[in-house]
Parts: sequence; C-alpha cells; structure tokens
Amino acid sequence: MVDNKALKKQAVEESEKIFPELKALKDEIGKNPELGSEEDKSSKLLVESLRKHGFDVEYPFFGMHTAFKAVYKGAKPGPTIAILAEYDALPGVGHGCGHNIIGTAGIGAGIAVSKLMKELPGEIWVIGTPAEEGHGPYGGSKVRMAKEGVFDDVDVSYMVHPMTGPSQASGNFLAVSGVEITFKGKTAHAAADAHNGANALNAAMITYMAIHANRQQLRRDANAVVHGIITEGGLASNVIPDRAVLKFGVRSSDDTYIPTLVEMVKNSAKGAAIATGCEVSFTTSTGLKSNIQNKHLEKLFLGIWDELGHEYKDPVEVAIQPPGGSTDFADVTHVVPGIHPMIGITRDDIPMHSAQFAACTLTPGGDEGLMIGIKSMALASVEILSDPELLAGIKAEFEEKRLK
Repeated sequence: MVDNKALKKQAVEESEKIFPELKALKDEIGKNPELGSEEDKSSKLLVESLRKHGFDVEYPFFGMHTAFKAVYKGAKPGPTIAILAEYDALPGVGHGCGHNIIGTAGIGAGIAVSKLMKELPGEIWVIGTPAEEGHGPYGGSKVRMAKEGVFDDVDVSYMVHPMTGPSQASGNFLAVSGVEITFKGKTAHAAADAHNGANALNAAMITYMAIHANRQQLRRDANAVVHGIITEGGLASNVIPDRAVLKFGVRSSDDTYIPTLVEMVKNSAKGAAIATGCEVSFTTSTGLKSNIQNKHLEKLFLGIWDELGHEYKDPVEVAIQPPGGSTDFADVTHVVPGIHPMIGITRDDIPMHSAQFAACTLTPGGDEGLMIGIKSMALASVEILSDPELLAGIKAEFEEKRLK
C-alpha cells in the first residue's frame, strides 16, 4: 500500500489549481446546451481540455461522434478507474439536470489525478457518454457500452450528479423502459360525417385513462411508476384525427416487473383500439436497469466528504427513501463496481429537470458542487489506486451482489 496522505493533499491542491478552467467550461457548456447525440461543441471542449493535460484521447469513440475515451497511464500496471462524463441537455430547459457539472467534474477529477500518476499504479480513464437523457440515436449510450465490452478491463467506475437538497453518496435507481403507441384511424368531418371516421385521439384518451385506472393495482413493493404524454392528436378540431401518438415510461425497482408494466400499457392500448375501430402499433425503447449499490464505495465517498467538511444527508434516511429517477449508469453497475453520488447545489424546493435548476448550475452553489465533485472523485481515485485491500473489498461485494 502506498502512503497516500501526501498524495491526497496533492490531489486537493491539483483540483483547486485547475478549478478556474473547469468552472469556465461548466459555464460555457451550461450557456450553450446541446441535446443528446448532438453534443458537438460540448464534447469538443471537454476533449480539448483533456488533450491539453496530456491524456491520450480517442474521439469520436465507440461509433458515436460525440463520445470519447481519454486514458492516462500511471507509473506501472495496476487497477483501472473509469470516471464517466455526461454533457447532454434537456429539450426546453437546457441543463436542467446539471450535466454541464457532470461532464466538467468528470474531466476535472481525471486531470487532477493525472498529475499524481507518476507515483501511482494503474490507469485513469475518462469516458464521455452521450445522450443520457435518451435523445437521438446515442440515447442511453452507457447501456450499449456496458453490453459491448467498454468496461471489461475496468475495476471501478463512478460519476457525480448535482441535485437539490443535501448531498447523498448512494441511492436506488429505477429500471425503466419506454413504450411509444401509435393509433391509426380514419379522417372524416367532425360534425357532418363523424360516423364514417375512426377517432385516433379518442383511442389515445381511452388508453391514457385505462393506464391511470390500472395504477391502483400496481405493486407498491416494486416502486412502480407509469408516466406518459400524448404527443400527437390531430391538427384541426373539425376533422376526426386519423393519427395519435403517446409516449410512456414504466419504472420499477424490480427489473423483473418491467415486462408486466409494459404489457399493461400495451393491453390498455389494444383495448382502446378495439373500442374505437383504430389500428395500433408499438415501439419499445431500450430499457435501463436498476443499480447495484456498493457499500464499500459509499463508505469511501462519505469519508471523503467528512474530510472535505461537506455536509450530506443521513445515510439511514437515504436507505429508506423510495427510489426516484433512472440512469443508464445503473447498467454499468451490473458489469463493474460503481457509484453515482448526488451532490446538492441548491435548496430542495427547486425542481430537477427545470429551467430554475439549469440556472442554479451557474451560481456559486453550482460552482461549489463542481469543486466537491472534482475533489471527491480525485480523492477516491487516489484511495483505490493506492490501497489493494480497499479495492479487493469493493470487488468482493460487487461479485456477491451480482450473483444474487
């Protein structure tokens, strides 16, 4: 085991040294949001910074023009840590999920640790993962990366994510799948000839209400959530709509319950199609898994936050709170030990996925969240690369939980 006290001090110093550069990047990406699969400028800015600091960067990567893989090798062979970066925005609200912080914290931590790698074994990777929010052809890019071997040589992976309210080192994420429903009806004059039409919008409304009625029967122990919108439903009030489209997401903490929820949504639509004389078709999007937690990694990050004087939510409260969102990072935790700490940057009455939260990423609270993210992951990397026993414990817990 390397004596890491001096290295940890240096990691903090390097994090502070590069912070102005990363803050400027965070703000520039935040003010110029790009949707998933279209993060051309954002990915280029992150890659330029990594190359400037001596990383060997593959860009584009994995057949995705906005993905990248940056590698910095240490003094000798050893563990490989993959720090993940996200940088896609949301339609209408910009960086309402704070991915401008995620991306810059990810490369910042990698850069800070790279300054120490002459004294540490192993490798630091920073992987740019587009379209976490699901937009475009690269949607949920980590799912494909996990399935197709990108993390096969990685020992540990992590990323940080901004949030409202107090920070928390771990938490449950829900498995999720998407279902798009398309009804095909028949146009007719809505007053003079309505009996000759087939109303696709009526089919959509019946579907929506049937799903709503079914919510009472969903398993409460599975933390099931079904949410959706009607995206198309006609163009003129005096024409019977011949096309309607709905988009639904189904979520659960029990991955095995997802197919049941998908089937419920489809059956609701099939019944509506029969009732209205419409045709119905479905497109099911790639699903995300729930995450495998790692208590060794949680303890590591909480200890680091104690050292940094960063306040966080009581882990006991975190453990009993119901899971909320979903992330493609959860799929990564099924192939390699991983953790996804959430760092508070504003008060808890500011909603996530909102223009207000996007604005918060550009405030002093957002700056502090970026700094804590960089330091947290840099210090965690020093600990893992310098302590074989810690890494062994992390991996043993992962293998035990993965086999269950």
